[in-house]
Amino acid sequence: MGLAASAGRELMLTARKSDIEFKVQVVNQRRTALAQQTSQLARAFARAIYQNDDPGVLSGTIGALPGTTDPSLPQTPVPSGWYETQMSYVQALDKELELRDRELQTQHKIVETELDAVRKVIDKNIETSFKTLG
Repeated sequence: MGLAASAGRELMLTARKSDIEFKVQVVNQRRTALAQQTSQLARAFARAIYQNDDPGVLSGTIGALPGTTDPSLPQTPVPSGWYETQMSYVQALDKELELRDRELQTQHKIVETELDAVRKVIDKNIETSFKTLG
């Protein structure tokens, strides 16, 4: 492979590496948002339990979640399985994002390895093509 072709390949691989790194950042931001959502769910559930005087709250239903303004959180009596259902949904989303992150990390390693190989080819090409006498 000629020097120009190798340099072009290096630029393409560098761009691909940057794209993958950006995608990893997006996945991590989404996982952070899910962690915040998990925290909101736990706070809302805890508020509903501790602000309710009904001793059977854990075995039956809980009242409206006080102080919640998030439209995705229920505002009416909630079955005791509500929290577990919401948490399992969030955990499933997080698992999906984790798998995507692993896939992107694998792609990143592959591109880095190929980029290192191309850089070695470029160095070798420069050494053989532009070597001075002596």
